[in-house]
Amino acid sequence: MSKKIVYIFRLESGIGHRFDVDFDRPSAAGDLPAWTLLKEDKCPHCPLPDAPGARCPAAADLVPIVEKFSELSSIDRIDVHVLSQECESRKRTDTQTALRALMGLILATSACPILSRMRPLAHMHMPFATGTEMVYRIVSMHVFGRFLRGEPAGLDGLRDFFADIDKLNRAFAGRLNRAAQRDASINALLALHSHSMLASMSIEPEMENIRVWFQPASDGAQSEVETKPETRA
Repeated sequence: MSKKIVYIFRLESGIGHRFDVDFDRPSAAGDLPAWTLLKEDKCPHCPLPDAPGARCPAAADLVPIVEKFSELSSIDRIDVHVLSQECESRKRTDTQTALRALMGLILATSACPILSRMRPLAHMHMPFATGTEMVYRIVSMHVFGRFLRGEPAGLDGLRDFFADIDKLNRAFAGRLNRAAQRDASINALLALHSHSMLASMSIEPEMENIRVWFQPASDGAQSEVETKPETRA
């Protein structure tokens, strides 16, 4: 059975929007805008062929979001409700943050051959992850993937992975810049880009912070437990 995550937005005006993100959705079709054409702002490392009329699969998937949110400002307040089979979460935040979470999920589950490398993270989706949580999830995905492929454990290739995402985000910003009337959609993508770059630059510092989680309890803490007076009934 296909996995699906639902995003429900409620604007301050009272207008609501619902987006069902099906992981195994068919390719977007129909009368798509010109900014989704593959040849427009094509990523420099995109492996897809330039067939006549071909569309960027990631851009095509974002059309409904751009159409509904392009007139909003990044700072407009919005209520977000995220639902999956396993859990749900709610947050009142700005439009930029809300769209960053949804766009990240849609891009990671798109048919883009570069972004699809993020699909394992989408299966463990955290809508509003902190920088530390993001580093933990990305490094875990990378190391676990190497283990499943029978490769030596380590961070080899992780920098190249972030570099590929960086180049894609820069090219993709050009698409949304032409599509969005105001700044919510484009700023959401730029925030997504800065979030991923922040994770790239903070891998080592964050891993030092995370390393503490794997250390055994200190002797002092253990001694305190052992010397605590016993209470009898």
